[in-house]
Amino acid sequence: MTRVAEEELTVLPQRYLLIYGTPVPGYQAPEDITLISSEIMAMLLDAGSASARERPATPFDSHLEHHREWAGSHPAPPAVLHQALSFWTRLHGVLSLELAGHFTGMGFDPALLFAAELDDLLAH
Repeated sequence: MTRVAEEELTVLPQRYLLIYGTPVPGYQAPEDITLISSEIMAMLLDAGSASARERPATPFDSHLEHHREWAGSHPAPPAVLHQALSFWTRLHGVLSLELAGHFTGMGFDPALLFAAELDDLLAH
């Protein structure tokens, strides 16, 4: 591995936490960053729409029917919006806990937890 690649790996947690860490009051992320975030969410919505399964609507699904500004103009139904948010929050939750060192000393491999969460999300 090159020195530049090693430096990139050590900076990745800080970059992630800069975007997904504690919000700074009044700070607005640059448009190129918010565009990337929107593209990622659009991919999650597209994937959910392609594999949508019938299931009873939840109260949160009903709420999302009228609170979907974050999804832009994507036509995904409320159940898919819910699925995309669940996918995003669960994976970011595990990653954020790992990067902040909250799994240290617990005696398990966080990479396996991340993989298990991903497998569970894909199964549903």
